[in-house]
Amino acid sequence: MDDGDEPETTGGPLLPPAPALFVGPPDAPDRYELLGDGIPGGEGVTWKARYHGDLASPLPLAVKLLRPPGHAGPHWPSPRDRQRWRDHAVLLRHLQLDHVVRLDEVFSGAAPHPPGDASATTGTSAYLVMEWVEGPTLQVLLGGRPAEAGTIGGRLGYIGQAAEALSALASVTRSGGNPSLHRDVKPSNCIVHPERGLVLIDVSTLRLVDDGHDPVGWHTPGYTAPEVLAAPHLPRAVAADVYSLGALAFFCLTGHNPPVTDPREPIVRAAASAGVDAPDALAAHISAALDPDPARRPQDLLAWSRNLIEAATVRRAPSRWRRPVVAVGSATITAVAVLLLLPDLIVEKTNTPVPAPPANVGGEILSPADGADVEQCSYFSGTAALPPGTTLILAMRNLDNGDPERYLQVVFGYDKTETLANWRGAQYFGTEKGGVGQNYQVDLLAVRVDGARAYHESASGDVDRALADSGTLLDSVRVHRVAGTGPGGCEGPPGN
Repeated sequence: MDDGDEPETTGGPLLPPAPALFVGPPDAPDRYELLGDGIPGGEGVTWKARYHGDLASPLPLAVKLLRPPGHAGPHWPSPRDRQRWRDHAVLLRHLQLDHVVRLDEVFSGAAPHPPGDASATTGTSAYLVMEWVEGPTLQVLLGGRPAEAGTIGGRLGYIGQAAEALSALASVTRSGGNPSLHRDVKPSNCIVHPERGLVLIDVSTLRLVDDGHDPVGWHTPGYTAPEVLAAPHLPRAVAADVYSLGALAFFCLTGHNPPVTDPREPIVRAAASAGVDAPDALAAHISAALDPDPARRPQDLLAWSRNLIEAATVRRAPSRWRRPVVAVGSATITAVAVLLLLPDLIVEKTNTPVPAPPANVGGEILSPADGADVEQCSYFSGTAALPPGTTLILAMRNLDNGDPERYLQVVFGYDKTETLANWRGAQYFGTEKGGVGQNYQVDLLAVRVDGARAYHESASGDVDRALADSGTLLDSVRVHRVAGTGPGGCEGPPGN
């Protein structure tokens, strides 16, 4: 407990827990149990909820109680409102988007009430039932913290996933001729799921592109295009979502909401601080999406997001190993260079020293090649030159979901270093279905054998991080996850 905290209270009567509240349609008024106090928003309140039914175990869902807009009369929601929400539910099921929340049910029912007491409430409320997406919002994850050299790629990877979602929503082909807009892209409406990456939530703002006059005109000023601010009730074009995506890119880079004035200067400062090669080029690229003229904003969101990540290239430190070419007469000799020796790392939580490997080591990844497709598990192989007491591990990091951790695997026969001149190993990417479409980096690290053995025999995350941080980087590849489980789960070396 901090010194400034109030002393703990002891003794006294135990208060009874607050009674659970339920909501549901008229034919099942207690269908959903609401959990906690709910999260207030511009259009209503959202609860994490549980659906019981006849299931053996309840299922988590999100239930949103919609607040009647200011113009609403006594008959809100109108039949047109209900039909629009039903249409959106069907459309989202048709699109099957990993980066957009699923809308399950739309209903009108009694206000939140204790079980069996729906008749005691007056009036009828409107509810949307969505999947519950686990994870922090971008606002919580990144707010107030600018990108750094090691995080800028993952942060802008979120923008690529949001662009994928908005592009699919606006696609005439993907939507079966029903292109739509999200209309409220902002950090608090983006959840980072551990497997799916960024997921756009709060689809209550969704509208078809050809919708007419909007009597509500909901918008979030810092993430809303100037033409919408000038006339929030008029129909919106896809360019309005493009502006919101550019504003989200500004937030992911700087950790702050976009300014009212020209955003280029804070973008340049943040990009330079993160070590971007060409900060001015990155600022120009993001600013293009924030252009006051909607006709000048990018039209191909997927191409824009790919170029955004390329524009954010970070200056890389010199390679810790190379193959110098030494001329001897008419022949050349390829030699393993001397590597930078990293200092020993002491893990703060465990006080366990993990010594760095000796200096004269080298190695490379020959397969898979950089940019290759991989399934849930994939075999890796390569060559190495290792002095006694040194071995190899593979360290994997997801480049798209924002997880900074590196996940380790020792290579096959790691404790028999004399056999690792031609090494083989395996690495794993997501779950059987989770992680498909995402990008990963796999590093080949030289570590001390005793450190690898401690990792192999321990389940401690501290040992995990200490070993990775003590290792010497030999080579890296980036790979792309595709569907499939891989060759027999990669249990043991190929052919076993």
